[in-house]
Amino acid sequence: MTISIGSSQAPSAWETHAAWLRLREDCSRLATDVVAGADDGELHADRTAVLESRDAIARMTPPGLVDVLI
Repeated sequence: MTISIGSSQAPSAWETHAAWLRLREDCSRLATDVVAGADDGELHADRTAVLESRDAIARMTPPGLVDVLI
């Protein structure tokens, strides 16, 4: 059995580019806040934003590229 993860519609190049820019911005904000010694709440929010950005990019992967063979 094969399970494909993803959507049936491929994202546009602009959507993919924008998602990578958001991830870069989120990672940069996290690094800046770590260096500045931000409080735990702010760091948690930054980490959550990075994970959400990574998840958004993963969901943009075309269906044929992520398969699980059972």
